[in-house]
Amino acid sequence: MAISAQTINYNLPGLNTSNLRLAGPVLAGIYTGKIREWDDKAIAALNPDLKLPHNAIIPIHRTEGSGETFVFTQYLTFSTETWENRQGFGTTIAWPAVPGALEAVDNLGMVEKIHRTPYSIGYVGIGFYAEISNAGLGTAALKSCSGEFLLPTPGTIAAAAASLGPRTPADERLTLVFAPGSNAYPLVNYEYAIVSVKQANPATAEAIRKFLL
Repeated sequence: MAISAQTINYNLPGLNTSNLRLAGPVLAGIYTGKIREWDDKAIAALNPDLKLPHNAIIPIHRTEGSGETFVFTQYLTFSTETWENRQGFGTTIAWPAVPGALEAVDNLGMVEKIHRTPYSIGYVGIGFYAEISNAGLGTAALKSCSGEFLLPTPGTIAAAAASLGPRTPADERLTLVFAPGSNAYPLVNYEYAIVSVKQANPATAEAIRKFLL
């Protein structure tokens, strides 16, 4: 039905107006507990111009089945073999036990949990851009398949979709995550409507048909 995207947001006091550079292997390290502090050398190497604090990172993940979790974990899977071989991707996964890690329910709950938790990080659907902005959260520039660090903008989202558009089958069952090509933001996805072909109420069936067409 649409093409959407996801953002990586954080609450890093004094640095929320900076677009921290992050990459799939670094995020995988954070969510497995291998990268524990914000000034870890892996994060510092991507952000040489920022003075990062020596504070524990608090990763937050969704508890319920979520398309956002699917997109986020697929990015980690596509960008690092370690995550692919151990955690994989899905609407729900077995999250590694990380000391201090928190959980959230739905996108708004994730925004609120990041906002209330200094030094935390999480993933949010871009449809909650206004809430992210109002909460004063930082938004990461993510490393793309082509090695660029990109923010989610109409241009970078469109570029990701365009790079895979010709390969999308008629039923549109193709991921847009970690799309190849220049200026392609890596956390992009198709939005689907799943509708039963049989409806008990003819009026409901007609209303759905008109809405979808």
